[in-house]
Amino acid sequence: MVVTDNLLIVYTHFNKPLLTDRRQDYAVQLPMVLQQKMNRFRRWQDQQAFLFGKLLLQQALYFMGYPADSLYQLQYNEYNRPFLEQPVDFNISHAGDYVICAITTRGRVGIDIELIKPINLEDFQHYLTPQEWQAIISSPVSYEVFYNYWTIKESVIKADGRGLSIPLRDIHFEAGMVRLDKHNWFIHPITVDPRYPCHCATNCAETHVQIKKISFVD
Repeated sequence: MVVTDNLLIVYTHFNKPLLTDRRQDYAVQLPMVLQQKMNRFRRWQDQQAFLFGKLLLQQALYFMGYPADSLYQLQYNEYNRPFLEQPVDFNISHAGDYVICAITTRGRVGIDIELIKPINLEDFQHYLTPQEWQAIISSPVSYEVFYNYWTIKESVIKADGRGLSIPLRDIHFEAGMVRLDKHNWFIHPITVDPRYPCHCATNCAETHVQIKKISFVD
C-alpha cells in the first residue's frame, strides 16, 4: 500500500478471541513492555483491543515509510500520551468490536470512536455547554447527537495531548472547526459502522484522508 494522503486511518473489527497460537504470534511482534501492558487487562476483549491497536499503529507506520521496529522507540509525555521522535503523530481508539488508529505527517491528530448505547445523559451534562445540552435533549435522536459531540471533544483533547486534564466544556464549536485555548482544530467524521460515531481532529486545515480496513482475525 502506498500512502498518498497526509492523514491515514486504519481500523479493524473483531468479535471473538484469537486462538492462543495466533495471539502469541501477534503478541511477540510487540516490545516486551507492551506485551506486559496487554497482559494486565483481565478481559480478553480489552487485551485484544490493546494488541490490535498497537498492530494497527505498527502497520500504519510501515505504510508511512517507517521501519518495522518503530514501536521500540515509543516515548510518553507527562500525560502518558505516546509519541515518536519523528515527524509523525498518531492516536488510537477502540470501542465495542472496533479498533482504529489515525496517523499523520502534518501536525497533530486525535481520534475517538464510541458505540451508541443507552446511558443516563444527565450524568454528562456538566461536560457540555448549555447550547450543546439543549441540542441533545431537543433531538429525537438524543444518543446520536450526544455521541457525536462526545467523540469530537475526545478527539480534540487527545490531539492536544493533555487528555482529560482539559475541561470538555472549554471546547467550543464554530463553523467547520473546534476552538480550544485559541487554537483551531479541524474535524473529520470517519464512517466505519453506523452504530459507531467516530471523529478525527487535526490542526492542519488542508487534510486529505485515506481509510483502510485491516483484518487480524480469520
